[in-house]
Amino acid sequence: MASILRKNGHEVHFIDCAISKRPYSEIVRQVNDLHPDVIGITALTPYYSEMKKLSRMLHFLKIPIILGGIHVSALPELSLRECRADFAIIGEGELTIVELMNLWQDKQKRKLIKGIAYIENNQFIMNPERELIENLDDLPMAAWDLINPLKYPVNDSYFKVKRLPVVGIFTTRGCPHCCSYCASSGFWKQKFRRRSPKNVVDEIEYLVKEFGIREIQIGDDYFNFNKNHVIEICREVLRRKLDLSFTCPNGLRIETMDKKLLTIMRKTGFYAITIAVESGSQALLNRIHKRLDLKKVPGAVDLAKKLGFLLKGYFILGLPGETYETARRTIQLAKKLPYNSLVVFMAKPLPCSTWFDEWKQNKDPREIDYNWFEFVEIGKTLELSDGKRKMRLPKDAYRELYFRPTQIFRYLKLWVHTFHLVQSFLIPLRRLWDIFLNL
Repeated sequence: MASILRKNGHEVHFIDCAISKRPYSEIVRQVNDLHPDVIGITALTPYYSEMKKLSRMLHFLKIPIILGGIHVSALPELSLRECRADFAIIGEGELTIVELMNLWQDKQKRKLIKGIAYIENNQFIMNPERELIENLDDLPMAAWDLINPLKYPVNDSYFKVKRLPVVGIFTTRGCPHCCSYCASSGFWKQKFRRRSPKNVVDEIEYLVKEFGIREIQIGDDYFNFNKNHVIEICREVLRRKLDLSFTCPNGLRIETMDKKLLTIMRKTGFYAITIAVESGSQALLNRIHKRLDLKKVPGAVDLAKKLGFLLKGYFILGLPGETYETARRTIQLAKKLPYNSLVVFMAKPLPCSTWFDEWKQNKDPREIDYNWFEFVEIGKTLELSDGKRKMRLPKDAYRELYFRPTQIFRYLKLWVHTFHLVQSFLIPLRRLWDIFLNL
């Protein structure tokens, strides 16, 4: 957003409240000193309450406030009213923000801007949606100079970083699947688009030269949807002789994962990947439209393991239709697969997902506590029973999955690969201790 605004002649200042330790009152004073034409704010669902608090404080500066992001796109009217904001950008925002900055003061012309919502005379107005950008290469490179990546802490969600400094990038947008628990399909309209390999590696090379980056985390929803896309990126990295490590923390799908693809990824420097299975019940996977054949999972995981990848597994408990039996199947499958590390999520109906649309029908959105959407939730308990036996989720799952000699050994093997980083020792130890305290 910042880079395309600057390309169109606007001056942009950026404040990242995620890493700022200053109170909001100081941030408000800083914004007031800058006195910008407009203020833009975005936040993920778990931090919506914080965005609302900050926006209400900034509201008193009498500067127009623009909201954006997945949460706002799912709940535009509620977000505008609760945050006391002026405009909401719905969906992909680069083209919309440029047009809005040029026309927002004209009440007649703003009606023609696709992809925005606003309140006028206490009436909620939502303009027609904007078409997605066809060619992502038309967008300028992200304004990395505004968010010096060296200032950011290591992402401790994945327990593994082989080389510092590390940064995350995106090479594609969207996913063609429609998993009911996922917000991606709603936000990106199930449309997959990719940047050209040259465009991607140009950004990578820039990060290496400007910031000394040595490891890249690929954050795509479906990085390997187009195998040739991944292979061409790998070939371009190898052609330029960039000495880097790569991970895929957001996951690869097994449908397009084969030996040719994984081999060139290993050669390029990919050393860790995530394979998200979600559930051990095929019926439950079908119900949530995961489109995953469980019979193919062991073969894909074993192939990646044989080629030397460190593996992370994602599983979700408490999905719609979850029973004691389906939860047991998930736990048993997770124990059988040779993952180096495991993450068990408690299911949440995230805004922009089809599950959220169904879930909110009988609820007043104003009464939803979005702090409940924190991604790792050890203390909360969901009890399942088959009549004779009971299971407390996620506590029983954590105990059974994490505190096994086999899994502890795999964690140790994971640490060996990242032994030169003290943080790589502390993060998993801290997580295991937190789990132990809540058992």
